[in-house]
Amino acid sequence: MSEDTKQSNAATTVKYELLLTEEEAKAGVVKALPRKGKRLQVTVPTGVATGNTVKLTNALQLTDGTPGDILIQIKVKTQEHSTAAVIEITDASFSTEVLAANLPVVVDFWAPWCGPCRMMSPVVEQAAALYACKFKFCKINVDKNPAMAAQHQAMSIPMLLFFKNGQVVDKSVGAISLSQLKSKLDAWPV
Repeated sequence: MSEDTKQSNAATTVKYELLLTEEEAKAGVVKALPRKGKRLQVTVPTGVATGNTVKLTNALQLTDGTPGDILIQIKVKTQEHSTAAVIEITDASFSTEVLAANLPVVVDFWAPWCGPCRMMSPVVEQAAALYACKFKFCKINVDKNPAMAAQHQAMSIPMLLFFKNGQVVDKSVGAISLSQLKSKLDAWPV
C-alpha cells in the first residue's frame, strides 16, 4: 500500500492504494493496514473493482491521535498485469513516471552499446515480474535522455536508482545478479 496525505482545516485525509488479486476482489478480503506502529483491519467487500474506495472513518484517531479518515483506493491485478513490464521512460516522462509514482520505483540507467547493461536487462525484467504491485520498474536510455542522466550523475552504467516518494533512497552501479537485486528490494520498508 502506498500513502498520500491531504490536510484541510478540520481534518486530515490519508489515501492508500491497495492492490488485490481478481479472486480477492470477487470474494472480498480482510487485510491489515500498518500505520505508525499499529495495524488497522481493512474489510474489503465482495465485488470491488479498480477505482472503488474503502473508507475507514476517523481511523486516524486510532493511529495518529488526530481526527481524520483513511481512504483506500482499490486496484485489481488482472492476469495481464501479473507479468509486469519494465517501462521505457524519457527525460519528458521521468517526472510523471518516477517522481509522482504511487509505488517505490527502480530506474535502470542504460545504453544499447553497454555490455553490462544488456546483462542487467533480463535481471530487471525478472525483478519486475517478481515484485509487480510492490515496485514500479523503469529504464531510461542515457544517450537519448541526457538531461536525466546528467541530473542523476549516471556516469557509470548500468546504474539503478531506487526512488521512494520522489526521492532517491538507494543506488547500485554496475551489473548485479537477481539475488543481489532481490536482497536490496526485500530490505526496503514498502
